Amino acid sequence: MTVDRILGGGFALFGLFLFAYAIPSFVKPGVGGLFDFPNPSLFPKIAAGMFVLFGVMQMAFVRSDAEIPRLTAFLMFLLAAGITLAAMLLITKLGYLPVAFALMVAVCLITGERRPAWLGLVIVLLPLGTWLLFEQVLGRPLP
Repeated sequence: MTVDRILGGGFALFGLFLFAYAIPSFVKPGVGGLFDFPNPSLFPKIAAGMFVLFGVMQMAFVRSDAEIPRLTAFLMFLLAAGITLAAMLLITKLGYLPVAFALMVAVCLITGERRPAWLGLVIVLLPLGTWLLFEQVLGRPLP
């Protein structure tokens, strides 16, 4: 069994965890109740379904013999996870947009992205587009 298959199984299990526990426990119904469109759980359920689908696909169709990553790659992952956790804790105090912009800057620095077009897209347009979609178009408040 390769590392890719183990990771695929982990992603699929995480998606099932989201379906079974996290979404029902933490996503509150909208003001319109069960028939509110779009239901607040729609996008989390789509994301959870993608975790399950892509995890199963990775387990079934992987053709690589990837090995366990080196220590530096693992430490970079831990740094990214720590920064994401800090962003999650700060988002309720500072608001979505400032934290999302700062998180995207940190992700670009960690990944080493230097192309100006991608930096603009990721740092500015991705958080702004997410905010516009949820706050303005769908009328769903972000923290």
